[in-house]
Amino acid sequence: MGEVLSSIMDMSSGEKRLQTLKLVGTLASVAVFSAVPLFFLALRNSAKRTSRRRRLSFTSVGLGIGTFPPETNAKEPIINAALYFSHDNGGCPSTQDVAQYIIKPLLEYERFSHVPDLHNHICRPSNHGNGNNNSKNNGEIQPLDLIREFTICSDDDLLLNQTIVSHLQDTLGAGRQDLPWWEILIIRNSGLGPSACVLRIHHVIGDGLALVAAFEKLLTNAEDGGVIRTPMNFKSGASSSTSTSENNNGNKKKKRGVLSTIWSLIEATGHCLTLSATKYDDDTVFSHMNNSQLRHSGKRSAIIFPTMPLEFIKQLKIAAGVTVNDILLTAVSQTIHDYCQFHNDAVLAKKGSAIQCRALLPVGFPRSTEELNDKYTAMRNLWCMVSCDIGVGHSDILDRMNHIHTKTTEMKERPRAYMQLKIQNGLGPFLPVSVGQKTVFDTFSRHSLVLTNVPGPVDTVCFAGKRVDSVQLFFDNLLTQVNLMSYAGKVYGNIIVDADKLPHSEMFGQLYVKALLELAKRLNVDVPRTAVFYFLMPLYSFWHMDDFSWGTTRQVSGATPAK
Repeated sequence: MGEVLSSIMDMSSGEKRLQTLKLVGTLASVAVFSAVPLFFLALRNSAKRTSRRRRLSFTSVGLGIGTFPPETNAKEPIINAALYFSHDNGGCPSTQDVAQYIIKPLLEYERFSHVPDLHNHICRPSNHGNGNNNSKNNGEIQPLDLIREFTICSDDDLLLNQTIVSHLQDTLGAGRQDLPWWEILIIRNSGLGPSACVLRIHHVIGDGLALVAAFEKLLTNAEDGGVIRTPMNFKSGASSSTSTSENNNGNKKKKRGVLSTIWSLIEATGHCLTLSATKYDDDTVFSHMNNSQLRHSGKRSAIIFPTMPLEFIKQLKIAAGVTVNDILLTAVSQTIHDYCQFHNDAVLAKKGSAIQCRALLPVGFPRSTEELNDKYTAMRNLWCMVSCDIGVGHSDILDRMNHIHTKTTEMKERPRAYMQLKIQNGLGPFLPVSVGQKTVFDTFSRHSLVLTNVPGPVDTVCFAGKRVDSVQLFFDNLLTQVNLMSYAGKVYGNIIVDADKLPHSEMFGQLYVKALLELAKRLNVDVPRTAVFYFLMPLYSFWHMDDFSWGTTRQVSGATPAK
């Protein structure tokens, strides 16, 4: 496309007009031909609306079958939400309370009580238990069937996180006696350290927005036992706070004219259809393994980021005039830059700000309150991935932040996410499975990482009657993945990597904090006392660059220490 535009610029005015018309006509044809299958799909869905039996979307089926080609050795797409309980507050809840107050209510949802039938694109009743169940709401599933328990003994959280990471790749699909594709791990700590409950949910059941909407009904405010508050706005017509709702500084979007709207749809369609054929990200020390031979090694480490106050992030946002997501993306981008710089990356030194380093960002779409309250329709996958260059090559952190702000603003103003969703659910069903998997792989392998940011409850909550002290979100992807989540005024995060491919990966946590503190310095924002400790650690690491033992307390690998 760039070569075509360049050749147009070298032509005379008459030739320019002719070539421009040809280019516009070509893109318009692409949009029209893409719209035809979508039109017929809409007719087919309209004809089936009278039937109560609900079909799995193409996205859900794809997640169940496998998003990537089998040879990549990619693992099941499983959302692992870890809830931590301090020893001082009595540890995690009892097995009976988890079964009664969490699992039993969830089994009232169709996708939590049924099993995906990927061949027929539906969810069917489970055959588990041979009918030995008296409940008329959850078929043949006993709540205790969906619980696994482990016991550890530790005075800190290192062994606990090792245990969690060691089970990230445990299957939730076939081979579990036809159980629904989810479970809860209860990891009790007989020492002085924290315990945890890990909600492991196969992505085929639903996306982040659907799961948050379901679980917020099961959690209670730790202070008064009332309804919890979340930053999500699930009202009809509202947008997801993780994707399309956060507008720049509260400004309203400018209305587009008809021609501008048509052109934006054409541009977005062309972008989405060609994303899997774009140039691979530059071969830095961080993303050198991402190419046509990308494989999941089966070995993953999780580097836990130091916890940061959410109010501190918001103060940075206000001072910079950007969004919270922009601040967090800037910190991650700076982390990657400093990691490459530490390793004397030749590509970074040569290309500088021209480096291409893109993140895939999950974008969720809104759904009505009525839909989310209906336990038959609440669980669904209404999301897509959007590509965003995160400006890793910039040497100045404010230049990096402004670059990211420009890119995220474009994401909100252009209908790329909307068209991506329409294309994957509209054209996807017409493609052979192998072609769809290859297309997804080609898209992922051209990027450097996946980054997800989930807003959690504003207040401290209770889970099955026990106070939740902290949280972590873990997702083991084919690419390196950064997982961020806010909860009760704090931001928790981690990065899941193949430590064999990324030497000294334990430094990511401190580089992340160092980036946020650098932003605070440049933006004249006071650093809260709770972050002072994390200000000293990067200084210590600077004087011990050849000794990374200082960082290993926050790196956890997939060992199996639990009994």
